[in-house]
Amino acid sequence: MNRRPASIASLAASAVLLAGCSAASAPIEAVTVADAPTVIGVSDGDLWPSCWSDDGALYAANGDGSGFGSTFGDIVMNRITGTPASDDLAGEGLATGDALGQVWTDAEGYTRKPTGMLCTGGALYLAVQDLAPDFDAAPNATIARSDDHGRTWSWDTSAPMFGGGVFTTVWFADYGMDAERRPEKDYVYAFGLDGNWRDSFTDVVPDPTELFLARVPIASVQDRASWEFFAGEPRAAEATWTSDIAAKKPVLVDDRRTAHGMSVISQGGVTYLPKRGRYLYTSWTEYTFEFYEAPQPWGPWSPVLSEDFGTYPWQADRIGGYATTMPSKFVSDDEKTAWVQSNVCPCAPAGVTSYWFGLRQMTLPD
Repeated sequence: MNRRPASIASLAASAVLLAGCSAASAPIEAVTVADAPTVIGVSDGDLWPSCWSDDGALYAANGDGSGFGSTFGDIVMNRITGTPASDDLAGEGLATGDALGQVWTDAEGYTRKPTGMLCTGGALYLAVQDLAPDFDAAPNATIARSDDHGRTWSWDTSAPMFGGGVFTTVWFADYGMDAERRPEKDYVYAFGLDGNWRDSFTDVVPDPTELFLARVPIASVQDRASWEFFAGEPRAAEATWTSDIAAKKPVLVDDRRTAHGMSVISQGGVTYLPKRGRYLYTSWTEYTFEFYEAPQPWGPWSPVLSEDFGTYPWQADRIGGYATTMPSKFVSDDEKTAWVQSNVCPCAPAGVTSYWFGLRQMTLPD
């Protein structure tokens, strides 16, 4: 495929008032991450988008594995207890496969993959996408809901909420336990990608180079008609919204290519740090971590980490990983340390594997 080098886009940070805060917040200028996961929950699978529920547990969905249970599935829901600081992670599998979603695409080989979770009001929401068998296209997505902490799920079985490869990789901003730290109490925010969940290696669809944002009333998460999409400018103090998904505008554009030729915007997570009044977006490529920060969900987003782990094969003491997330449950009270989850598939020629719920420490500046 055609890989073009490009310089890092200028994404200058500025002090902007955060909705719900009374003073400007200071940008996070840099972060550092450990060379490899150091805390592992005995589990099987990848992706692991998560949310912190009102019962104190972390709920996380894995792809292509048995999770913390014993039944293999293309998607599994899990309940996880413990913390990496105590090194006592434990979990149980709650639901698998058809109990969590359906495949909308008629073509052979498409499977369900979890991309995002939201815990709020005691309910759990799970964003599920169709993913092509070569992982290079994500044409549809929908959102399922559980009212019994992950054991049973419901969704509109008549049609996906998002289709045509538009906003089909969806994840929610992580606002702490039961989303209690969200600045706007009536809404939740969701981020999305068009085309694919990461660089589309075969270029069957365009590589994602833009990050999009939506908001939805907290009482209407599964009602597609209630969703509004960001249509303003990322440096504006106030956001502009539209119900027309075709009129949406990106909150972050980064079309650079790494030294390995890959686009840098991928399925990850966005976590809110209330004491800092900042958001962290954890993105990645096949060989790198690409992290960004912002004062508001709509930006301006600025790069704070580009960590290159080198080409394969990797050694066990220094590895990258995909589907990077930073669960708010594992952020320290002073917001100086956090834990990043990522995976390395045994299907890759990486030389090592990290195909489980595994965490590495991240350090933030004072």
